[in-house]
Amino acid sequence: MSRFARLLVLPLALLAAAASHAATREGSAAHFFTYRPASDQQAKFEKGYRQHLNWHRRHHDPLVWYGWTIQDGPRQGMFVDASVGEPFAAFDRRVDPGGDGVNFRKTAAPYATAIQSSSYVLLRELSSGFPLEQRQPSRVVQVVHYRLHPGGAGHFERALQIMRKVLSSTPDAPPHTWYRLTVGGAPEYMLMIARDNWASYDHFNPRAADLFGGNETALREFAKAVSESESETWQYHAELSYLP
Repeated sequence: MSRFARLLVLPLALLAAAASHAATREGSAAHFFTYRPASDQQAKFEKGYRQHLNWHRRHHDPLVWYGWTIQDGPRQGMFVDASVGEPFAAFDRRVDPGGDGVNFRKTAAPYATAIQSSSYVLLRELSSGFPLEQRQPSRVVQVVHYRLHPGGAGHFERALQIMRKVLSSTPDAPPHTWYRLTVGGAPEYMLMIARDNWASYDHFNPRAADLFGGNETALREFAKAVSESESETWQYHAELSYLP
Protein backbone atom coordinates (compact mmCIF):
# COMPACT_ATOMS: atom_id res chain seq x y z
CA MET A 1 0.00 0.00 0.00
CA SER A 2 1.38 3.42 -0.94
CA ARG A 3 2.09 6.10 1.71
CA PHE A 4 -0.77 8.19 0.29
CA ALA A 5 -3.16 5.25 0.51
CA ARG A 6 -2.14 4.58 4.12
CA LEU A 7 -2.75 8.23 5.00
CA LEU A 8 -6.15 8.04 3.33
CA VAL A 9 -7.19 4.95 5.25
CA LEU A 10 -6.66 6.58 8.66
CA PRO A 11 -9.08 9.51 8.17
CA LEU A 12 -11.63 7.17 6.64
CA ALA A 13 -11.31 4.86 9.63
CA LEU A 14 -11.70 7.79 12.01
CA LEU A 15 -14.78 8.95 10.15
CA ALA A 16 -16.25 5.48 10.28
CA ALA A 17 -15.58 5.27 14.02
CA ALA A 18 -17.14 8.68 14.56
CA ALA A 19 -20.17 7.72 12.51
CA SER A 20 -20.54 4.51 14.49
CA HIS A 21 -20.26 6.39 17.79
CA ALA A 22 -22.77 9.01 16.64
CA ALA A 23 -25.18 6.26 15.68
CA THR A 24 -25.24 5.07 19.29
CA ARG A 25 -26.78 8.43 20.21
CA GLU A 26 -29.74 7.99 17.92
CA GLY A 27 -31.64 5.87 20.42
CA SER A 28 -34.83 7.19 21.96
CA ALA A 29 -34.63 5.79 25.51
CA ALA A 30 -34.24 8.15 28.48
CA HIS A 31 -33.97 6.66 31.97
CA PHE A 32 -34.19 9.04 34.96
CA PHE A 33 -33.48 8.20 38.60
CA THR A 34 -34.24 10.52 41.52
CA TYR A 35 -32.67 10.50 44.99
CA ARG A 36 -33.10 12.58 48.14
CA PRO A 37 -29.73 13.06 49.87
CA ALA A 38 -29.99 13.15 53.65
CA SER A 39 -30.03 16.76 54.84
CA ASP A 40 -26.69 16.53 56.61
CA GLN A 41 -25.09 14.05 54.17
CA GLN A 42 -25.01 15.97 50.88
CA ALA A 43 -21.21 16.16 50.69
CA LYS A 44 -20.85 12.47 51.55
CA PHE A 45 -23.45 11.52 48.93
CA GLU A 46 -21.66 13.51 46.23
CA LYS A 47 -18.28 12.03 47.19
CA GLY A 48 -19.76 8.55 47.10
CA TYR A 49 -21.48 9.19 43.79
CA ARG A 50 -18.19 10.37 42.25
CA GLN A 51 -16.62 7.14 43.46
CA HIS A 52 -19.47 5.22 41.85
CA LEU A 53 -18.90 6.98 38.53
CA ASN A 54 -15.30 5.81 38.72
CA TRP A 55 -16.68 2.25 38.79
CA HIS A 56 -18.40 3.01 35.46
CA ARG A 57 -15.14 4.39 34.05
CA ARG A 58 -13.12 1.38 35.17
CA HIS A 59 -15.66 -0.93 33.56
CA HIS A 60 -15.76 1.12 30.33
CA ASP A 61 -19.51 1.61 30.53
CA PRO A 62 -20.69 2.82 27.08
CA LEU A 63 -23.77 4.52 28.58
CA VAL A 64 -23.74 8.22 29.37
CA TRP A 65 -24.80 9.30 32.88
CA TYR A 66 -25.80 12.91 33.57
CA GLY A 67 -26.19 14.38 37.05
CA TRP A 68 -28.27 17.36 38.22
CA THR A 69 -29.57 18.85 41.45
CA ILE A 70 -33.09 20.29 41.48
CA GLN A 71 -32.87 23.96 42.45
CA ASP A 72 -36.54 24.83 42.96
CA GLY A 73 -40.04 23.36 43.07
CA PRO A 74 -41.51 20.70 45.38
CA ARG A 75 -38.52 18.40 44.77
CA GLN A 76 -35.90 21.04 45.62
CA GLY A 77 -32.62 19.54 46.82
CA MET A 78 -33.09 16.16 45.15
CA PHE A 79 -30.48 14.64 42.85
CA VAL A 80 -31.35 13.31 39.40
CA ASP A 81 -29.19 11.14 37.19
CA ALA A 82 -30.09 9.93 33.74
CA SER A 83 -28.91 7.83 30.86
CA VAL A 84 -30.20 8.97 27.45
CA GLY A 85 -29.56 8.61 23.75
CA GLU A 86 -29.43 4.83 23.48
CA PRO A 87 -32.04 2.30 22.33
CA PHE A 88 -34.05 0.68 25.11
CA ALA A 89 -32.24 -2.59 24.37
CA ALA A 90 -28.99 -1.04 25.63
CA PHE A 91 -30.26 -1.50 29.19
CA ASP A 92 -30.49 -5.23 28.53
CA ARG A 93 -26.74 -5.13 27.83
CA ARG A 94 -25.61 -3.08 30.82
CA VAL A 95 -22.08 -3.67 32.07
CA ASP A 96 -22.22 -5.97 35.11
CA PRO A 97 -25.58 -4.81 36.57
CA GLY A 98 -24.97 -6.81 39.74
CA GLY A 99 -21.59 -5.25 40.36
CA ASP A 100 -23.02 -1.83 39.53
CA GLY A 101 -25.67 -2.24 42.22
CA VAL A 102 -23.23 -3.53 44.80
CA ASN A 103 -20.89 -0.60 44.21
CA PHE A 104 -23.70 1.97 44.37
CA ARG A 105 -24.99 0.54 47.64
CA LYS A 106 -21.48 0.79 49.09
CA THR A 107 -20.56 4.29 47.84
CA ALA A 108 -23.58 6.60 47.45
CA ALA A 109 -26.73 4.79 48.64
CA PRO A 110 -25.95 5.07 52.39
CA TYR A 111 -26.35 8.85 52.16
CA ALA A 112 -29.57 9.13 50.15
CA THR A 113 -33.04 7.68 49.66
CA ALA A 114 -34.11 6.42 46.25
CA ILE A 115 -37.33 8.26 45.30
CA GLN A 116 -38.29 7.34 41.74
CA SER A 117 -37.21 5.55 38.60
CA SER A 118 -38.87 6.64 35.34
CA SER A 119 -38.27 5.73 31.72
CA TYR A 120 -39.20 8.04 28.85
CA VAL A 121 -39.10 7.90 25.08
CA LEU A 122 -37.66 10.85 23.17
CA LEU A 123 -40.20 12.54 20.86
CA ARG A 124 -37.70 13.49 18.22
CA GLU A 125 -40.29 14.69 15.70
CA LEU A 126 -41.79 17.13 18.24
CA SER A 127 -38.52 18.51 19.64
CA SER A 128 -36.45 21.44 18.38
CA GLY A 129 -33.10 20.24 19.73
CA PHE A 130 -31.36 17.34 21.47
CA PRO A 131 -28.56 18.59 23.77
CA LEU A 132 -28.45 15.49 25.96
CA GLU A 133 -28.54 13.04 23.06
CA GLN A 134 -25.71 15.06 21.47
CA ARG A 135 -23.79 14.99 24.76
CA GLN A 136 -23.85 18.76 25.01
CA PRO A 137 -25.70 19.38 28.29
CA SER A 138 -26.53 22.98 29.18
CA ARG A 139 -25.50 24.41 32.54
CA VAL A 140 -29.13 24.74 33.59
CA VAL A 141 -32.28 22.97 32.42
CA GLN A 142 -35.82 24.26 32.78
CA VAL A 143 -37.93 21.13 33.24
CA VAL A 144 -41.72 21.08 32.95
CA HIS A 145 -43.82 17.99 33.70
CA TYR A 146 -47.25 17.79 32.04
CA ARG A 147 -49.88 15.35 33.25
CA LEU A 148 -52.77 14.81 30.87
CA HIS A 149 -56.45 14.05 31.08
CA PRO A 150 -57.35 10.52 29.91
CA GLY A 151 -57.40 10.45 26.12
CA GLY A 152 -55.54 13.75 25.85
CA ALA A 153 -52.35 12.48 24.18
CA GLY A 154 -53.58 13.03 20.60
CA HIS A 155 -54.68 16.62 21.30
CA PHE A 156 -51.45 17.33 23.13
CA GLU A 157 -49.11 16.02 20.45
CA ARG A 158 -50.99 17.81 17.66
CA ALA A 159 -50.46 21.04 19.56
CA LEU A 160 -46.76 20.25 19.99
CA GLN A 161 -46.37 19.93 16.22
CA ILE A 162 -47.42 23.58 15.90
CA MET A 163 -45.13 24.57 18.77
CA ARG A 164 -42.16 22.95 17.06
CA LYS A 165 -42.81 24.91 13.86
CA VAL A 166 -42.98 28.16 15.82
CA LEU A 167 -39.77 27.40 17.72
CA SER A 168 -37.95 26.44 14.53
CA SER A 169 -38.65 29.91 13.11
CA THR A 170 -37.92 31.81 16.35
CA PRO A 171 -34.38 33.26 16.45
CA ASP A 172 -32.37 32.39 19.55
CA ALA A 173 -35.04 30.07 20.97
CA PRO A 174 -33.25 27.51 23.19
CA PRO A 175 -33.61 23.81 22.35
CA HIS A 176 -36.91 22.30 23.53
CA THR A 177 -36.74 18.52 23.99
CA TRP A 178 -39.89 16.49 24.59
CA TYR A 179 -40.12 13.07 26.26
CA ARG A 180 -43.17 10.86 26.85
CA LEU A 181 -43.26 8.68 29.96
CA THR A 182 -43.13 4.99 29.13
CA VAL A 183 -42.72 3.34 32.53
CA GLY A 184 -42.78 4.71 36.06
CA GLY A 185 -45.97 6.69 36.67
CA ALA A 186 -49.21 8.13 35.33
CA PRO A 187 -49.38 9.37 31.70
CA GLU A 188 -46.96 12.27 31.54
CA TYR A 189 -44.81 14.32 29.17
CA MET A 190 -41.59 16.06 30.13
CA LEU A 191 -40.18 19.15 28.44
CA MET A 192 -36.50 20.05 28.92
CA ILE A 193 -35.46 23.56 27.87
CA ALA A 194 -31.71 24.17 27.71
CA ARG A 195 -30.61 27.28 29.61
CA ASP A 196 -27.18 28.80 30.25
CA ASN A 197 -28.17 30.94 33.22
CA TRP A 198 -31.00 33.04 34.67
CA ALA A 199 -30.25 35.78 32.15
CA SER A 200 -31.55 33.50 29.40
CA TYR A 201 -35.08 34.11 30.73
CA ASP A 202 -34.69 37.80 29.83
CA HIS A 203 -34.19 36.78 26.20
CA PHE A 204 -36.68 33.92 25.95
CA ASN A 205 -39.61 33.60 28.34
CA PRO A 206 -42.75 33.60 26.17
CA ARG A 207 -46.34 33.11 27.24
CA ALA A 208 -47.90 29.76 26.35
CA ALA A 209 -50.01 31.42 23.65
CA ASP A 210 -46.89 32.82 21.97
CA LEU A 211 -45.44 29.34 21.60
CA PHE A 212 -48.30 28.46 19.26
CA GLY A 213 -47.85 31.53 17.08
CA GLY A 214 -51.41 32.73 17.56
CA ASN A 215 -52.88 29.40 16.46
CA GLU A 216 -56.04 29.29 18.58
CA THR A 217 -56.83 25.70 17.62
CA ALA A 218 -53.46 24.47 18.85
CA LEU A 219 -53.79 26.46 22.05
CA ARG A 220 -57.23 24.95 22.72
CA GLU A 221 -55.93 21.45 22.01
CA PHE A 222 -53.08 22.00 24.44
CA ALA A 223 -55.32 23.40 27.19
CA LYS A 224 -57.89 20.64 26.68
CA ALA A 225 -55.30 17.92 27.11
CA VAL A 226 -53.39 19.16 30.16
CA SER A 227 -54.60 18.23 33.61
CA GLU A 228 -51.74 19.85 35.54
CA SER A 229 -48.16 20.95 35.09
CA GLU A 230 -45.16 21.52 37.31
CA SER A 231 -41.93 23.40 36.59
CA GLU A 232 -38.43 22.92 38.01
CA THR A 233 -34.89 24.16 37.46
CA TRP A 234 -32.10 21.58 37.30
CA GLN A 235 -28.44 22.52 37.78
CA TYR A 236 -26.03 20.37 35.79
CA HIS A 237 -22.93 18.98 37.53
CA ALA A 238 -20.14 17.87 35.23
CA GLU A 239 -18.26 16.38 38.18
CA LEU A 240 -21.28 14.18 38.94
CA SER A 241 -21.65 13.03 35.33
CA TYR A 242 -20.00 10.43 33.14
CA LEU A 243 -19.67 10.93 29.38
CA PRO A 244 -17.73 8.02 27.83
